[in-house]
Amino acid sequence: MSHDPHYLEVALPITTDFLEGVSNYIIENICGGLVLEDEEDGSETILRFYLAHDIDSEKMLAGLDRYLRSLELGHYSDRLKKRRIKDINWLELYQRSVPPILIGKTIVIKTPWHSEQFPDRTEIILEPKMAFGTGHHETTRSCLAVMEEVTFDNKRVLDLGCGSGLLGIYAALMGARAVIGYDTDPLAITDCNENFPVNGVEKIYRAELGTINDIDSDSIFDILIVNIIKETILPIIGRLNGMASEGGVIILSGLMQKDSPDIEMALEDHHLTNYYKHFDNEWVTYRVDLP
Repeated sequence: MSHDPHYLEVALPITTDFLEGVSNYIIENICGGLVLEDEEDGSETILRFYLAHDIDSEKMLAGLDRYLRSLELGHYSDRLKKRRIKDINWLELYQRSVPPILIGKTIVIKTPWHSEQFPDRTEIILEPKMAFGTGHHETTRSCLAVMEEVTFDNKRVLDLGCGSGLLGIYAALMGARAVIGYDTDPLAITDCNENFPVNGVEKIYRAELGTINDIDSDSIFDILIVNIIKETILPIIGRLNGMASEGGVIILSGLMQKDSPDIEMALEDHHLTNYYKHFDNEWVTYRVDLP
């Protein structure tokens, strides 16, 4: 066995539909992290990962080939590009993999190491937790695009399924009086509590572990942001309606366009007929305006 401390760099272009699944396979079965690089035309993302010299790379890549075939991607692995490199500057690769993300007309998401200034945009600072992802999911982009059109001054905001706290941080930066986030993942709450002070919103926004069932029954919010999945949203639409203030706004995301008939039937069952849809690829976000 060679003791030359080289690495095998592997690059695989993948379309958005298969990005999450293939990324998870690589992280769980081949190496603990990877770098994503968006193509300029946006049609594909390059998954780039590294295998040390003492790893059986042929066996690893054969397993990846079988996984890609199981997705009916054919001989997709023929598009793998491989090269040997002597050393890796992991920090530089990591930082290059997460450049600032411009969202909508007025928002930019940055990491703490980005020094570039965006004077015409609201800057949200997040510390990525993995060398994973240069763009944000369509549901996040859609939520923020819809939120750009909402007035947050002095509003009470609920961020259900808060994740990193990104959406609620934006609401706080735009003048919300109070924001509370809920998530079922303890790591999400930890991330929120790290991201709040970096953005100067720790006095406005607090995050709790839990679901809608942990919210006081008499709580009222002016703006309710719900970025979860259809199966969780459908049963709580009536509750969300009851928690919304007069003239309030409910934003529903985490939804695919094929979910629209079920979502719209539930909205209409609760007399929530004044809604607007924002599309991003196969995903849809609803803005529901209450009377």
